Amino acid sequence: MLSFNSKKGVSPLIATVLLIAFAVALGSVVMNWGLNLNLGKSTDICRNVEIKIRNIDASEVCFGGFGQNGYINFIIDNTGSIDISGLAIWIIEEKGTRLFDLDNILIGKDSLYDKKDKAVSYDFSVFGNIKQVQFIPKVKTGQTTDICPKNAVKAEKIGVCA
Repeated sequence: MLSFNSKKGVSPLIATVLLIAFAVALGSVVMNWGLNLNLGKSTDICRNVEIKIRNIDASEVCFGGFGQNGYINFIIDNTGSIDISGLAIWIIEEKGTRLFDLDNILIGKDSLYDKKDKAVSYDFSVFGNIKQVQFIPKVKTGQTTDICPKNAVKAEKIGVCA
């Protein structure tokens, strides 16, 4: 008859530690491999995109109007070497966030986009005060539009339009 007491092996505690260490090492190898993958062409297109926010008086973005008739104005400077075909505007407010898309616009390289026509509406009675505005450029390639979130700029100085 065999006795299990005479057999030598790895204790359950050491076996568990070894399995966890192996899983962590394997996970880190897979994560590092995955970070180096280039899964899309949008990063190639977006590397030439660069925008800046121009100041309006003492702020980067200004707002006006009251309640439902609110709006925001801004000036975007395309300092990159490619034309921008749209902007996604992510507004962070007191009561949440809101995404506003400006499609079918063209901001040529080395040119300004001056938005002062109250087209970007904002309802202060529903959303509350604006805390931050982020501008995310869009680039058109053929029939598709690529969004460049890594090239986004944030406006934190928000004031009242004069």
